[in-house]
Order: sequence, then structure tokens, then C-alpha cells
Amino acid sequence: MLTREQILQKLGAENLDKEVQDKLLQQLADTVWTRLLQKINERLSEEDMDHLEKLIEADKDEEVESYIISKIDNYDAWSAQIELDTINEIENNRLAMDEQVDGMLKASSPTD
Repeated sequence: MLTREQILQKLGAENLDKEVQDKLLQQLADTVWTRLLQKINERLSEEDMDHLEKLIEADKDEEVESYIISKIDNYDAWSAQIELDTINEIENNRLAMDEQVDGMLKASSPTD
């Protein structure tokens, strides 16, 4: 599992203000949770998903987690991989954007 510092470095946010970093990390956590729910939806039966939705709607967070863990083999490793994949995807997108911006800047710079 990556440390906070490693995640911030991958996101290119290591030099940002702590408040901005915290907000960025919360957005990342929300994104990971959304992806986990999508993947969980793919793995659970419709009946299991109905039960899970009822737990979520009732704000039974501990029961939600226990239920998911009981339904997905090796949940901890599986969810950690989804988190890492999400972070790596964001990092790759950021690096690709940086390269694209650098290329545009070079193309628009006057040559001597």
C-alpha cells in the first residue's frame, strides 16, 4: 500500500498546500470508492446488490464492509489493487497531459 507521500508524488501534488492535498486525496478516495462499487456490482448477484444497497441506504457502514468482504474472495488484496490501478491511471493521464502541454509550448515557441 502506498503512503500519503507516495500518492501525492504520483499525482504531482507533493508541493501543493496541505489543504489542497487533503481535498485532492478525498477526491481520490471518492473515485476509488466509486470504482470499487462498480467492480462489486459486476461480481455480486442482483439479490446481493439489493441487500448491499439497503445497508448503504441505512448508513450501516460496518455491515456494508463486512457484507462485501464476505462476498468477495481476497477482498483486501482485490480492493488494494483497484486503488493502485486508479492511482496509476491518474498518474499516467497526468504525465500524458504534461507531455502534450510541453509539446504545444515547444511548437508555439519562436525558434532562433
